[in-house]
Amino acid sequence: MVWRHVSTSFDPSRCPECGATMRLVRVEPRPVGRRVEFERHIYRCEDCANTSRFVIDRQAADYAFA
Repeated sequence: MVWRHVSTSFDPSRCPECGATMRLVRVEPRPVGRRVEFERHIYRCEDCANTSRFVIDRQAADYAFA
């Protein structure tokens, strides 16, 4: 699943299939060269067991929250 628009209302804590609560079950670092620039966040739905994966750009995330 790829979300390209910043204006898209998306809540990773809600399942896109059934709307139930999703839990972050894993964070995997994705190194580029010698630095970890990306992370893969994996969420799992508590009700329907749907799994969603998202790639997070750490540099962009750090800049957005600075």
